[in-house]
Amino acid sequence: MEMVIVFPTTHLTLSAEKSLEKACIGHRTIMKPRRISSDCGLAIRIDSDSFDSCKEALTSDGLLPVRFLQEVEEEWECVEELGVS
Repeated sequence: MEMVIVFPTTHLTLSAEKSLEKACIGHRTIMKPRRISSDCGLAIRIDSDSFDSCKEALTSDGLLPVRFLQEVEEEWECVEELGVS
């Protein structure tokens, strides 16, 4: 199953892409699905098996806030939010 990672800015999204590449975590930068609200038009798609390692890489590189979402019955549900106050 796949997950989508969403950041509030394009800059954070592109920085996260570099962080995931550095950590050798498979990912793909995509246009953010319309049903997901965010100020940024991009998102990162990962395999849900990479969730823990992805979360660790992004947190250690200070790439917060971040939301991890998963599509369930054609709706996007937030799995976890990090760095949101």
